[in-house]
Amino acid sequence: MTASGARRRQRLADWLVATLVLCCGGSLMMATPAMGQNHPELNWQVIETDHFRVFFHDGLAGAADRTAEIAEAAYGPVTQLYRYEPDGKVRIILKDYNDTANGAAYFYLDTIEIWTTSLDHDFDLRGTSDWLSNVVTHEFVHIISLGAARKAPQRFPALYLQYFGYQRERDRADILTGYPDVIASYPIATTVIPMWFAEGVAQFQVAGARHDSWDTHRDMILRTAVLDDALLSFDEMGTFGKRGFGNEFVYDHGFGLVRHIAQEYGDKAIADICAEVSKWRTLEIDAAIEAVLGVSAQELHAAWRDTMSRRYNAQVAALGDLQEGEEVTDRGFSNIHPSYSPDGLRLAYLSTLDRQYGPHALVVRDLASGEEEVLTAGVVSSISWSPDGERLLFVRKGKADKYGSRQADLYVYDLEGRDVGLRTRLLWALPSAVTGHGPKSPRISRLSHGLRALYPAFSPDGEWIAFVRNRGTNNNLGIMKADGTQIRYLTDFTDGTQLYTPRWSPDGQSLVLSISRRGQRDIAILRSHEAASMVGSNLAAGGAGSAGLLAALQGSDVGQSWNQVSAFHPLVTTAGTDRDPVWTTDGSEVVFSSDASGIFNIYAIDVNTGATRQLTNLIGGGIAPTVSVDGSVAFSSYGPNGYRIRQLADTEGEEGEGRARPAAGAGSRANGNLGGAVVATSGSGQEAGDRLSLLTATRSGTDGHAMAATAPAIGRTAKPYGSDFLKTLLLPRLIWDEGHFKGGVYAATSDALNRQSIFGGLAVAPSNGDRDLFALYEYHGWRPTAFLEFYHQKRHTGRGDSTAARDAIITGLDFSLSQISTGLRGTIGRNTQLQLSLTYDRYDASLKWDFFEPRRDGVFGFELRKQKPAGYTYLNGFDLGLTYQYQAATRRRDRAINPRGGRKIYFRYDRNFNFFLEQFKENTSFLEEEFLHLFYNQFTLDWNEYVGLPHNTSVGLRFFGGWIASDEVDDKELVNDFFDYHLGGLNFMKGYTFYSIEGRKAMMGTATFRFPVAPEIGARFQQLYLDKIYAAVYADIGKAWDGDIDDADPIYGRSGPLRDLGGQLRLDLISYYSMPTRVQADLAYGIDEVDGRSPWKFYFTLLFGYL
Repeated sequence: MTASGARRRQRLADWLVATLVLCCGGSLMMATPAMGQNHPELNWQVIETDHFRVFFHDGLAGAADRTAEIAEAAYGPVTQLYRYEPDGKVRIILKDYNDTANGAAYFYLDTIEIWTTSLDHDFDLRGTSDWLSNVVTHEFVHIISLGAARKAPQRFPALYLQYFGYQRERDRADILTGYPDVIASYPIATTVIPMWFAEGVAQFQVAGARHDSWDTHRDMILRTAVLDDALLSFDEMGTFGKRGFGNEFVYDHGFGLVRHIAQEYGDKAIADICAEVSKWRTLEIDAAIEAVLGVSAQELHAAWRDTMSRRYNAQVAALGDLQEGEEVTDRGFSNIHPSYSPDGLRLAYLSTLDRQYGPHALVVRDLASGEEEVLTAGVVSSISWSPDGERLLFVRKGKADKYGSRQADLYVYDLEGRDVGLRTRLLWALPSAVTGHGPKSPRISRLSHGLRALYPAFSPDGEWIAFVRNRGTNNNLGIMKADGTQIRYLTDFTDGTQLYTPRWSPDGQSLVLSISRRGQRDIAILRSHEAASMVGSNLAAGGAGSAGLLAALQGSDVGQSWNQVSAFHPLVTTAGTDRDPVWTTDGSEVVFSSDASGIFNIYAIDVNTGATRQLTNLIGGGIAPTVSVDGSVAFSSYGPNGYRIRQLADTEGEEGEGRARPAAGAGSRANGNLGGAVVATSGSGQEAGDRLSLLTATRSGTDGHAMAATAPAIGRTAKPYGSDFLKTLLLPRLIWDEGHFKGGVYAATSDALNRQSIFGGLAVAPSNGDRDLFALYEYHGWRPTAFLEFYHQKRHTGRGDSTAARDAIITGLDFSLSQISTGLRGTIGRNTQLQLSLTYDRYDASLKWDFFEPRRDGVFGFELRKQKPAGYTYLNGFDLGLTYQYQAATRRRDRAINPRGGRKIYFRYDRNFNFFLEQFKENTSFLEEEFLHLFYNQFTLDWNEYVGLPHNTSVGLRFFGGWIASDEVDDKELVNDFFDYHLGGLNFMKGYTFYSIEGRKAMMGTATFRFPVAPEIGARFQQLYLDKIYAAVYADIGKAWDGDIDDADPIYGRSGPLRDLGGQLRLDLISYYSMPTRVQADLAYGIDEVDGRSPWKFYFTLLFGYL
């Protein structure tokens, strides 16, 4: 028996790894609560309370104490309302190495993750709150409410139903199983809660633990939506995945509807809905609402809409004459932080332009001509002009540092500087395409690295910059020289105090800013004599130019700490939110935004008398004003199209030189009356007792300077973090694969900080013992991630043959294929990943055979004698691989189904050391293998480009190329096509079967045109939400060969490349309100298919994403 006769074509299926995440993406997400780049530089500790473990790294000890206190205070009220308690202690992980604000609740793991930056620094559609109190309670309500709504034990998030179908390869006896043409994996979820309800109850919280409120921003959003007849439908509220501010609308609509339920039916009704949803018969929330409230979901939504309509129409009717100004911008859903140039001829602002999401770009508009120039992208926070109008100071979250952290730093854009030259752009063309990074603009200078600075402002003489430093749940006021040197701080808050938008007075004597403690945001002034007392210099109260506060700065020692004391004079302290102060050009007034009337409007206050004037009268709301040298006021105004920049023209005369006109009917509110709220009078003769106290959350005055507030020490003992593994999640699987039923399970776990994670799966066919097994381990304690992966398949087949002499009969072959891989992978920047791996493959087979021998009973003839299976190894392979991957796609609502910008690059180099079965040794009593030594280099490139076209269409271009640099592998008599590239099937040229196009060298090109069929469906059927449908047509051209490129293909007979055409339909669904469900169907036609084979091929996938 020869080796070729014994060897069957069975390899560890390539698609097993490729589709692993797409088949079980939900379990991966639930198993890793701390996904992201590794941070070995952080030292973690943990404190414990009766019900919580709080994990924190350096700089967050005070925040951890507060978190423990907040969480314990919330535990009783929340668990009592929902009648549910976790099995063990809830873990809370505090993180502060990125300038981002967020929270997440992994409710199957009783784990909460919190980014400690306050949300109102990071997002313009939320009001000011005590962020830590709010987010801790918010996420804990998620843990409890979703736990109460769960249908099954906590360890079982879902059951997976899976199906695998395979192409048939004609005339290929060496192929046991073709390549998949049908892959389907669908979960049966055990928690079914719409997003509006989940986020609504988390914002509503509970009596006795309520740190969020129905603020003016939320009211603004719903008022605008109701009046514009743009309220989300009940079905649309159930899911995320919307463009612009649409995802935020789910939060606001959810909060509003939950408040309505509580007001009409009582708080207990919210918990009763969770209990009703936990029953298996409930696949959507509609039935639970009707069972608890006695009305249908649609009736509930209509009643809520009607209630708001009556209230908002009455509110608007009472406004009187509107004063809205003239709209300056007409595109982009978010246009914020306007700033006039010193000469008043230009307006700089941040805009999302035509993007469906952020980040913002820095734009400068010529007010006379209306022409705009986009200076740079990725800008956050506010901006500031230099006094000469030649530079713009801005904030950007720059490139990730070596640990992957992205923090806010200060940059300067030189409008008079030179651009990147043509030669430089040409030299950078290829590196830019591969890395995503182009040459640095000579116009942009970086002033800081890791400073975490927000709201920068040039001083009147351009020599100094004021900014707010964000770190460890606290903000502090900082000052630096305009070149980024001589950084010092005026405050040292450690109690969660937040600061916003410091702005210099025109004479340099004062800084005005807004300040928030425990969620109350006011406006205050820091004056020169306070700075003098801080630095110990003898400064006069008066003075201009370089005197006053600037003189204090210039007279202080470099590096001197001012962070021991600070005192602010209150300027505006209404019961609402007072924000975004900016000086008029003569310094007599401060223009600001306040919601004291229930709607954010723009006001001006005289800093000496406290007299206020209302400048706008808006339906939506206005924030972030800026004042021009001629008295014009521009601001960001919210309306049906999001935030747009509006401008109030200058009016001289009655209001005086350089003053903006008050809104009609508003008049001048003297003596500190602002919409019925108290406004502090902050003249130069104000007593120390009138200063804004920073020691307490009240507004009571103190005598002397208010010392920097500190967080109370609770006295808990922190312990170093060791290892704390979370629950192991189990996801049962029911599978139909290769004509056999299989039962299996996925299992996933990680430790609390995701330093270690384990994910595995098993499937077994009871009928024949076929099995699939994989286990993935990752260690994130180093900068690169270390991984160890194991894959194993066993297949049984009854297919066999006999020797020519008919002395032996092969009744079957069993294959056992194993692969183990280890290595390191890490990211470079945001879009690039490198991986170094060492892989070992071992493929074994076992012959089931019998043979005939002469009968031993004296009767002439032969008898069949059964033999034990004979095992052998037909591949031992080692592969040293280096992989480069780059992926950058324009962030859009439809970027998965219809990528319209960006690229994906995959390049891999392999050095292979394969020992492949050549033959069995002669004259041995057992199978003894002789191996070919196949050592070779292999290079693979897969490059995809995506180009957006008008009308939401796109073109995708793909190039695939591969080269195996070894003549030995080309010996078809010995090796067949075992190590070849294959260009057919689901992932390549769909008009041909996978194994029919093969060669040591390969090249393929694909052009795809995608277009929308139904881009906005927004309908739901039971647990399925139909989101959008796109279609595509494509053409492939490619060839695989061994010798010369013009050699004829052995199957198709063509010396030229093969061709195919195809059509594709993609359907985006969302299952159970939160699980992405992607359906793709392809019908492809092989133009050069040979006679006897159908040129039509069909493919179907149902997964978490698209292949």
